[in-house]
Amino acid sequence: MQITAHYTLTPAEALRGTRTFKLLWYAVSVISGLVLILLGLVGTQASQGQQGFSIFMMLNGLLFVVLPEAVLRWARLRRGAQAYTPMEVRLDDDGLTLSTDSAEGSLPWAAFADIQRRSGFWIFRISRSQAVLVPERALGAPAGEDLEAFLRERKLLKR
Repeated sequence: MQITAHYTLTPAEALRGTRTFKLLWYAVSVISGLVLILLGLVGTQASQGQQGFSIFMMLNGLLFVVLPEAVLRWARLRRGAQAYTPMEVRLDDDGLTLSTDSAEGSLPWAAFADIQRRSGFWIFRISRSQAVLVPERALGAPAGEDLEAFLRERKLLKR
């Protein structure tokens, strides 16, 4: 297998890709926040006169709900509109090579904890906090099918 793709992530695409990659932790935070808000509301109804702790729980719950999205959007604003450089990704029998104008790095297939295709991205996860995100549009349909067949044959594709 030999696939080469060129792409530049847009800020909106990077935000969507990060949400997709961090979906589990994003969901845990939001659900935890909603539980804290609910417990705070119940505590407010149950306590007579001493509602400080209940209000504290509701405010913390609100932070859990809002903070993941706020952090992602703040990072997007901080990067600016032209922050993403053009990338070249080469996929072959040995692994993945990612190149920009100033740097190049390669990882063998064994370095990836899992590989998945989700929400318009190929997600090559290295660890819980690190991944290479390649938009499906960069590969095109025939190359995407070749990659999927290659990864299924080697039992690397999660799903």
